[in-house]
Amino acid sequence: MHSYTTDTVCAITGTHPANLKSWMKQGLLTPQQYQERWSDHHLSEIQTLVGLTATGATLDEIWQGQQAASTVTTYGWAARKGDLLWQLEFGTPLSLSRQMHTMSSHYSGDDFVINLLRPLSAWLYADLRRGASRRLNRFEQTVQQQADKVMRASSRNESSIPLFLEAVSVLDKTEIWLEAIRLTAMGFNVEVDSRATGQPAVKTDLHQHHVMWCGAGISQQMQDYFEQQSLDGHPVMLSGPDCNLQFAQSNASSAA
Repeated sequence: MHSYTTDTVCAITGTHPANLKSWMKQGLLTPQQYQERWSDHHLSEIQTLVGLTATGATLDEIWQGQQAASTVTTYGWAARKGDLLWQLEFGTPLSLSRQMHTMSSHYSGDDFVINLLRPLSAWLYADLRRGASRRLNRFEQTVQQQADKVMRASSRNESSIPLFLEAVSVLDKTEIWLEAIRLTAMGFNVEVDSRATGQPAVKTDLHQHHVMWCGAGISQQMQDYFEQQSLDGHPVMLSGPDCNLQFAQSNASSAA
């Protein structure tokens, strides 16, 4: 029988130690025989939970399904969006922050950001109803607070991998912080430069990865910087919804 460390389990399953802690506390995982060691059986249980939480099911819904030995019944991500919208409308700053933090520990980083926070962010930015600006402002503040919280925790973890996240361009205030939350949940110690000045950011520490976030295109100057960094062998990559190297592609087309 194999034995796995927490870091190995998280790398295999795409989870974060906070997920494992929450799932264990909820009684969804078999108690460990040895702290920080996980068996093949645990690994199978965790992979099952990753699949169930990916539907937006709450831990209570999953627990009820396990107790009844039946299929988990859930209203999914639409209900989780409703939970956060209720907090944005009626919750106190503390209850909203707690709701955000609790959800982040229940779901993998990819699911939490991609299936819940990004769609909710887009909905809030498009919302024109009464109180929309207040809800959006509260969301923006809470997202940045959550990003700051998880990044501070990650910086204290010696096993987390240093990563520099640079905003090349953004469509809104939250997208860079949502990506920071997602990357932190993947085990990275993320440092963010959110300014999107059009100039290459100055990195203060040695990072094993450099992610250039492109939310609204990339200028020729930043394209040239990225290409030079790549040619020099630096661990840099483009990410985001609009990171096509238009200038490089047009040159390639002309050469052809």
